[in-house]
Amino acid sequence: MKIFRPALAVVAGALLVLTGCSGGAAGGGAQDSDITTTSWGAQVLERGEPQEGGSLTYGLGAVVESLDPAGSAVSGNMIMREIYGVLFSYDDEERNIRPDMAESIDSEDGGVTWTLKIKPGFTFTDGNPYDAEAVKSHFERIAAEGSLSRSAQDMRQIASMEVQDAQTLFITLKEAWTGFPDVLVGAYPGGPAMVPSPAAVEQFGDAIATNPVGAGPFKLESFQPGGDVVLVKNPDYAGEDQPHLDELVFVTATDTQSRISAGLAGDIDIARAQSAVDLQTAADGGLTMLTQPDSAYYNLVLNLSAPPFDDERMRRALAYGIDQQGLNAAVFEGKHDIMSGLMLSTSPFFVDTDWPTYDVDKAKELVEEYTADTGNPAEFTLTTTSPPEFQQQAAVLQQMLADAGIEMSINVSDQPTMVSEARSGNFQAQHRYIEIIDVNYARTAFYSTSGGNNGLKGDPTVDRVLDEMRTAPDDEIKGLYEELQQGLTDWMPQIPLVAVKNGVFVSDRVGGYPGNLIGLPEPDFRFVWARSE
Repeated sequence: MKIFRPALAVVAGALLVLTGCSGGAAGGGAQDSDITTTSWGAQVLERGEPQEGGSLTYGLGAVVESLDPAGSAVSGNMIMREIYGVLFSYDDEERNIRPDMAESIDSEDGGVTWTLKIKPGFTFTDGNPYDAEAVKSHFERIAAEGSLSRSAQDMRQIASMEVQDAQTLFITLKEAWTGFPDVLVGAYPGGPAMVPSPAAVEQFGDAIATNPVGAGPFKLESFQPGGDVVLVKNPDYAGEDQPHLDELVFVTATDTQSRISAGLAGDIDIARAQSAVDLQTAADGGLTMLTQPDSAYYNLVLNLSAPPFDDERMRRALAYGIDQQGLNAAVFEGKHDIMSGLMLSTSPFFVDTDWPTYDVDKAKELVEEYTADTGNPAEFTLTTTSPPEFQQQAAVLQQMLADAGIEMSINVSDQPTMVSEARSGNFQAQHRYIEIIDVNYARTAFYSTSGGNNGLKGDPTVDRVLDEMRTAPDDEIKGLYEELQQGLTDWMPQIPLVAVKNGVFVSDRVGGYPGNLIGLPEPDFRFVWARSE
């Protein structure tokens, strides 16, 4: 029995199609006939037949400090996929798992034992073979004690692994898990799908983060942590889909407006924006805009292990004290969708769980009760980041919560620091965005022992439901998603705000852009190509 379990909730991202911004022939020389739309709503640019060679520059929205797929950072995932390649991807049309550098993954017993086949012919850029032994070594490294990978707990579900031959790895799990193949998809956070050279890991140790060696379509030319990353085409890449570009340059521009300005000036060729207002601004400036679906939303991550948010009353006071419609109007001109729980309302699995809506009087009551019972002040520090859409939201939230009797201070930081502080519990609340597109993403964010659970606490009901979802038949999945959302509403580990509206702008130098991958905010750069000057 071959089990390719569908990425069921990825449909949510497909349904969230961007509106309110230009996406046709808006500058850059693109004509309406150059742009088509995929079945999941991503716009694709194709200005004639692909050309070979050339260089393009991508504007990064977050600082990249590490290119270690077994590390804790996720800001470099887009770049790491090009260096290491991925075992599996999601299918373009049916949203099932499809092989990439792997050939297949099969289970004959309902998800306890799995046979993973690796495609022959791949070689790491240090000359060592990309084989079953390398994959086994990578899985063991992610699962090792002290691992910072968000997928550590998933890899620790492996009871044993046996290399049967160069292309075959036999995996036995501790218990049945029919969704195990999803963890090996390039969309999944934490890096199991991206395999580094074991020889390079042995040589560099933790310094593999700045000396990545993979077998993907590109290889590293230069990298300064926190600065630019330059990739060049891997001439020995064995994949069927060869990259068109000779070079990919990634420059850091965390401020959305600076990315737009750099695009207008011709300094970057591709960049992402997450605000409908910013996308419209870029389009009005003459850049070609390509709308992309998104399954993410802005949220407040709360430290549940320390005051004030170890007390449920303060978490609920936040939910009642935030006017999401007002936030949307003030920051996004009302062009985004507000959240009604921890799953997008466009998801086929969304249910109304009576998530608290704006009621400043209820918020005040909870705050007064909390301070009277505990003697603790109703105050906290929100750590946000530099893009204007984050800082504008933070300023509006500060004012709203003051009306509810909550004093919120604002601390501006960068993403690597925020990740480190979340790991150590050195924060009270962080302003981020998150996507819950399937059970694996939910497990990473909310399971009690997950490395990606930044709240640092779990909930028995949520843990139970997430465990049951691992082996549930398809006809029970919808009901379990309902239980999961109700459990999250009762627990309230995070506070959702406003949905992201995602798109990219491209310069006249970009000839082809494939549209973002399902479940990912980035493209597959093998299919991006540059027009000749």
